Amino acid sequence: MLKVLIVDDEFIVRAGLINCINWKMLELQLIGEASNGQEALQIILQDTPDIILLDLIMPEMTGMELLQKLEDLNIKTNIIILSCHEDYTHVRNAFKKGVRDYIPKLSATPDEISTIISDVAKKIIKQQQKSLSDISYESLYYKGIRSDIAKALKYIEEHYSENISLSGIASHIHMSKNHFSYLFRKETGHSFNDYLTEVRINKAKLLLTSPQTYTIAEIAEMTGFNDTGYFGKVFKKSTGMSPIHYKSGGSYEKIFS
Repeated sequence: MLKVLIVDDEFIVRAGLINCINWKMLELQLIGEASNGQEALQIILQDTPDIILLDLIMPEMTGMELLQKLEDLNIKTNIIILSCHEDYTHVRNAFKKGVRDYIPKLSATPDEISTIISDVAKKIIKQQQKSLSDISYESLYYKGIRSDIAKALKYIEEHYSENISLSGIASHIHMSKNHFSYLFRKETGHSFNDYLTEVRINKAKLLLTSPQTYTIAEIAEMTGFNDTGYFGKVFKKSTGMSPIHYKSGGSYEKIFS
């Protein structure tokens, strides 16, 4: 339920608004009243009202001064101005501060006041619902991205020995090549090619230290390197030693350590 604060230096105005408006029917909670901007500020800081009915001309701190104070403190709320000024200069200036609406105190009927307040409340609720919807969409979108990248990583784990490519996996998860490349780097911290190479080299390490004996050419083929010489260069660049040196006693490094 949205919370409402009434701020006016005239007691009769505050009493009239409190008693002539059916707050329960509007599904609004009246949380208090204040006779000047200073009193209002204390209530705002404590109870954070969603809607403030605000007079502009008051002692100690005027409505305009309160609006400026709220702006300085970066406090977001919804203001409906209460005023009886004929030239509307203050009202026009107030609208520049993001005021939602205006109630002429001397001429508005209870029904008219209720309608204005109700319309503002409906807009606030609609905006809140949209914000929640946007947050939910972003959350689902992000989860979708994580799911797509997880599928790509699983595909690499299962097909690293094959001739796989960035464009091939992007097509597999129904994503454009460029978008997949960007998201893959963002989520894993590696480019696609660097990650694939790292997986293949670590698989090669396991095979090189396996009790079962494989030739270097066999290991190269089993880990997706069709060229034995290229495999040797990539392996040495990654580990600092040749595959033969690693196989003959080079220290084993944990995968992704």
